[in-house]
Amino acid sequence: MKAETFADLIKWNSGVHDMLADRMQKAAELNGDERAKGLLTYVADHERMLADTVRKFGGRADEKALNTWLYEHVSEDLPPRDDRKLNFDDWDYERISEEVFDVHNQIIDLYFSMVERAAIPEAKDVMQELYDLHKHETLRLADQVNSGRSL
Repeated sequence: MKAETFADLIKWNSGVHDMLADRMQKAAELNGDERAKGLLTYVADHERMLADTVRKFGGRADEKALNTWLYEHVSEDLPPRDDRKLNFDDWDYERISEEVFDVHNQIIDLYFSMVERAAIPEAKDVMQELYDLHKHETLRLADQVNSGRSL
């Protein structure tokens, strides 16, 4: 996807979390490994919460920031890369964890770069808040995933 404005970026971001949640939910129903099924269910719920939080954030963010153009900021398709098969079918605990954190780290890196390159202070503030949100939630998710490894 190509984003044209910061509002597009926020819409894309909530859509990625929705997509991950849907795929994980479907995979959890089919996966025979109880640990993997539990992880998929937990992370799907977490992704839905993040999607809702990002959507709500977009609804209250500064209009000037939301309408700022991104043409000079995002020059390529947004993560996750289209060539990845994120269906989570028959994946084990470690592969699920690895892919989830790879996607989340791509999102974090994107927001970090947007903070650094925002043309106006309002846009920088919006990107900083979304960066902080994703960084915090990814760390929280990592704690839960690591706890599940010892089961």
